[in-house]
Amino acid sequence: AAEVLSDWTCTCAAPSVGSAVAKVATCAIDECVEISDKCDSCAKGTCSAVGQTCDDPDTAADTLSDWTCTCPVPSIGEAVAMVATCTIDECVEMSVDCTTCAKGVCVAAGQACNDPNTDSSMLSDWTCTCTTPSIGVAQGQAADCTIDECTEMMCMTCAKTTCSAAGQTCTDPDTAAGKLSDWTCTCPAPAVGDAVAAAATCTIDECVEISDKCDSCAKGTCSAVGQTCDDPDTA
Repeated sequence: AAEVLSDWTCTCAAPSVGSAVAKVATCAIDECVEISDKCDSCAKGTCSAVGQTCDDPDTAADTLSDWTCTCPVPSIGEAVAMVATCTIDECVEMSVDCTTCAKGVCVAAGQACNDPNTDSSMLSDWTCTCTTPSIGVAQGQAADCTIDECTEMMCMTCAKTTCSAAGQTCTDPDTAAGKLSDWTCTCPAPAVGDAVAAAATCTIDECVEISDKCDSCAKGTCSAVGQTCDDPDTA
């Protein structure tokens, strides 16, 4: 009817959407909405083809190519107008209860967690590494840590220094990280003697044969004339 005026509308041209009554419309284009049946190369198709989520942060018609692809949880990664590179650091806690995840397994054993390759396609390659001074590393599980107490560990009073200062040999019979202070100092031949976690008291009984050929040694000298050999001080 002639009296119904100002009901005209402005409608945005495809692929933008929007309309307004009696004024210019505000046009919007959500680039993540499929705009045709064939959308292999459009924003949504690009992202969904690799299992990622498409988002258009600004749908203003004059703001194009700002859409993003975002990686699915638990991977992380985002890229503008292209497929994102997704990463997963398996040593990052991904939940409040993380007793069985990589970090939880390592931390529970007092070890450090490391993921050498965070590419989302490379999973279960995380490692647990023993903390200094213990050594040891294992993939996908807690490591068996060892400490050879006879290895110099920047320790002027440690096992190796204690033994070597006395001219003795250091030996750690059990290098398990939980087995400490079991190292021994052993006297050099022909002396005999050893001690646990201390320098040994070395003795040499000169009347004991120290070789197959002992003509001039103490025992040989005495026994050659039918006499008994005795060493009163074996220090």
